[in-house]
Amino acid sequence: MTKARINRAIHHLGIKIVGNGDGYFYFVDLAEKIGQVGNSVMVCYLNHQSLQRWVSDAEVAVLEYKKELA
Repeated sequence: MTKARINRAIHHLGIKIVGNGDGYFYFVDLAEKIGQVGNSVMVCYLNHQSLQRWVSDAEVAVLEYKKELA
């Protein structure tokens, strides 16, 4: 599993995954160049989750972010 593969799968949500594997990763907004979108994903390595789980976590992060803006 790579960041590039995950980012291709979640690009349609307007976010990308970042982090360096220090036990967590997080999503950032592509368009607005803002900070973190949603909660961090607490895993040490990208391959500790399936691609579908990354997509699901990204969808939840976007929903959380939209709630914060409302």
